[in-house]
Amino acid sequence: MKRINTFFKTLALTACAAALLVSCEEEPGIGVARAVLGDVSVINFTAKSPKAQTVKVVSDGEWHTTAPEWITVDPSTGSGTTMVTVTARENLDAQGMLEPRKDTLIISGNTLASRLLIFVSQEGDAYRNAQHLTLDKVAELADGKSFILDEATVVALSSTGFILNTGTTNVYVKSDETVKVGDVVSVKGIKGKVNELPAITQADEVTVKSSGTATYPEPVNLNDVIATYTGTAMEYITVSGVVLGGNLVVTVDEVEYSVKQIDAPSELSISGLTGNKVDITGYFAGILGAKQFGIITTAIKDNGPEVVPRPDKLLYAKWRFTATTMTAYKDFFGGTDGKPDKAEGNGELYVPSNVEGNGKIEYYQIDKTELDANNKASRIVGSTGHPYVTGAWPGDYWQFSATDNYEYPAGTQLHVKYLTRVSGTGHKFWMLEYFDGTEWKPAEEYPVQTTTDTGESVQYNFIEPTSNVAVECNWTLAAPCREPKFRMRCVANWQANGSGKLAAPNGGTCRIADNGDDGEDAGPVFEVTTAPEGGGGGGIPAGTIVFEDDFEWLEPYATAASAPDDVTNNSVGSSPNIFTTTALQPILTTLQEKGYGYIWGGKGLEWSTAVPDSGNGQTLYLQKNYLKFGKSDYSSGLILPALTSLTAAANVELTFDWCWCMTGKSKPDIMTLTVAVAGGENTELSSTQPTADDLTKLEWQHASVTINGATAETRITLRPTNSDPYVSNTRGQNRWYLDNIKIVVK
Repeated sequence: MKRINTFFKTLALTACAAALLVSCEEEPGIGVARAVLGDVSVINFTAKSPKAQTVKVVSDGEWHTTAPEWITVDPSTGSGTTMVTVTARENLDAQGMLEPRKDTLIISGNTLASRLLIFVSQEGDAYRNAQHLTLDKVAELADGKSFILDEATVVALSSTGFILNTGTTNVYVKSDETVKVGDVVSVKGIKGKVNELPAITQADEVTVKSSGTATYPEPVNLNDVIATYTGTAMEYITVSGVVLGGNLVVTVDEVEYSVKQIDAPSELSISGLTGNKVDITGYFAGILGAKQFGIITTAIKDNGPEVVPRPDKLLYAKWRFTATTMTAYKDFFGGTDGKPDKAEGNGELYVPSNVEGNGKIEYYQIDKTELDANNKASRIVGSTGHPYVTGAWPGDYWQFSATDNYEYPAGTQLHVKYLTRVSGTGHKFWMLEYFDGTEWKPAEEYPVQTTTDTGESVQYNFIEPTSNVAVECNWTLAAPCREPKFRMRCVANWQANGSGKLAAPNGGTCRIADNGDDGEDAGPVFEVTTAPEGGGGGGIPAGTIVFEDDFEWLEPYATAASAPDDVTNNSVGSSPNIFTTTALQPILTTLQEKGYGYIWGGKGLEWSTAVPDSGNGQTLYLQKNYLKFGKSDYSSGLILPALTSLTAAANVELTFDWCWCMTGKSKPDIMTLTVAVAGGENTELSSTQPTADDLTKLEWQHASVTINGATAETRITLRPTNSDPYVSNTRGQNRWYLDNIKIVVK
């Protein structure tokens, strides 16, 4: 790319020199193309016998080409519409393929604006000239360079890779290879960067040479240095804070910082620990934004919920966006120049309510890696102090949310008011929505409408104008909520000026505004107007676990009975029936002691304790640390223990894993599962397992069900839908597996 930039600089200087005293900005000569377009932007060649490829070039004048030395273009000049043939030399010698080649073919007139860039590449052996390097030398390589690493130790895992260590050097490897902590591996790879830290961004060959244990140095306590931490290397750190919004919030000297887990494995994720005080230990994974840090986790410690008392003043967050307050926001939201960012999420950039109260304004975007070839997506604070974005797209949204960490109970009333506008080429159709504690709902003050202007049916309730307009909404929480939220979501890529549909993100702006007058106070406000006494769940913070059973306590019984693992193996084995196997009777006793109930019956449903009366149809089978229910013509299920840890009514979330069974070679028990609450609503759950014979397979289905108003007496039943009353399905069987039950306060 440096060669390309040098070429353009040289071209510009040459053009100016040739024109002598004529400005470089003047019009090009007669006949020279003002615009050059083509039907191809990327060309890939094979190393051996590369086939010539054709580009259709369309221009309004004369053009010429500049090509790398291994590329031939015919014709090399032309005008109007021309079919151009692009040919590459073989990338071989007597020993085989040479290194891969990448460069840019330029077809242009005599101005920088009138050019067509075609990225050309040719396959090759990336490791033809690769050196055998130690990990510290790999970290020093230029990006894009290949290497062979003979030995390093795996010290941490993420869902998308792992971290290698030798001595004091730690490097992240992006890879889907299965390795374990303590493995000594060799790697053939390509050096790159992740969050500006050295990384192996392409691992073409990972070989486990031996296995062992990893050793760790004394971690740096990030809490002690977070205010000045610059993090230029993947250092081993530990940090303590409170889990909010899926991240760890660290407060030092009344300043909030955020630590985000990078691709944490499920067993090390803090996502289910909202409101809890947690310690995370792992490897620093880069500065992600203003006061935002990344970590790849090796260990977490849950220190339990942080009890947050009712605030003296209910949530009230207020902002001012004027020229005099601009500097207070620019470092949080991307600065004055803006930073192109195509990654899904909010970029860890937000506007805090540093005028008054506790709240934040952030902008969430969808993944634009493929959409935004021109790098239009950015967050900016302009000269007026307004936070605004460019490169918006359907699915993006502005969001106001609370950060006072108090769980507001059902019945809490909220209010938001702010100014907003877009540029003429900004997006027109939006949806104003509030979070009621359980789900997003359209703002009631703005009726939902449907437009077909965009060429498709689009629902919206707000049209963004090109001059400031006030948005004002009120709503009430239907369920306890620790983070009240309101958002303005883009629903169509249709320009506000009526110019039509956009094919890609553009430079049109969308902003949260102010009146621009330091003497007037018209900045955004996000607030709770009234709230019942006492937090949701009787003051129990969201995320508090009220019941959990992963059935790992079945391990000694499963081992002794050689119980199968049907779901993992995708094959139905012979399972021992706990009711009829004497050695397994203690399992029934333990289930009863834990407070479980059992459902069983033949062509009907009977209720009982965990140890039912003797009789045909008692079917509860042992798997390797989970349970299996039912057999032909007999259904069975489980009643969960009462939620005795709840001190008052609360909304809870039940999660568990389940899977239907199959007969022989992939003949599925096509069934649904019902979550039934005594005195409440039933929820029917479907499986995504294939239903066709010989196509189905056993695979866990992760279920999530919200139960509103749960109390200490609430009992939840999990059973086949067809068992109440009993109805035979197409197989005459309703057999299913169950594991990993968890109930938390929402």
